[in-house]
Amino acid sequence: MKKRTIVVALGGNAILQAHEKGTYAEQNAIIKTAVSEIVKLIEEGYEIVLTHGNGPQIGNLYLQNSLAGEAVPPMPLDACSAESQGLIGYFLQREM
Repeated sequence: MKKRTIVVALGGNAILQAHEKGTYAEQNAIIKTAVSEIVKLIEEGYEIVLTHGNGPQIGNLYLQNSLAGEAVPPMPLDACSAESQGLIGYFLQREM
């Protein structure tokens, strides 16, 4: 029997809700909940393709870099994007 595939797109705005500050704990809690649902799909026999966004996360990280620029050299936007993608990937991998 061929497995069915589901694509799960976990957007950055789903990970960081508008009413939240974007703390590590807040984002991790949302990812933990999402992963528990994804695991259920895997247990039901689905193959999962998982992708994620990082819209608000990259903006916040870029702002942090800009504000701390006198103390620590800021990173360019593409490096901030890679950093925020890596953090979200880390959250997902750890919870899986």
